[in-house]
Amino acid sequence: MSIVRSAKESQADQEGVTILVVEDHPGTRTAVVALLGTAFPGCQFLEADSAESAFPLCEAKAPTLVIMDIALPGMNGIQATQRIKELHPDTLVMMHSSSDQAIYREESMAVGASAFVAKGRTSSELVPVIADLLRGVR
Repeated sequence: MSIVRSAKESQADQEGVTILVVEDHPGTRTAVVALLGTAFPGCQFLEADSAESAFPLCEAKAPTLVIMDIALPGMNGIQATQRIKELHPDTLVMMHSSSDQAIYREESMAVGASAFVAKGRTSSELVPVIADLLRGVR
């Protein structure tokens, strides 16, 4: 059985949801935030350009979901995900990488990521995967 919700009800479900986008390429980060801002207008969005700049945001804002690039300057996204999950086990992490190799998927899941979306499939998969993750939280 499916439940149809109005846009107003769906937006209300997003209140209190914070999404942190960790991406070192400013254009990609801006595009992801714009896409998600349209799809999830009730959410608050935070941005970080490295794992190191994401940690203080995780501490201060306790995001519901972190969208994590793998190839980051300094600490990579897999290492950062492991640390975030150790410090904040209830925070969801979705990997968002230009590489769709099985090894990256496996390593991501092994350290606690909840999902993996290749950047080449952002337009078709990012919003539905995040919607599924957030539905599990609410």
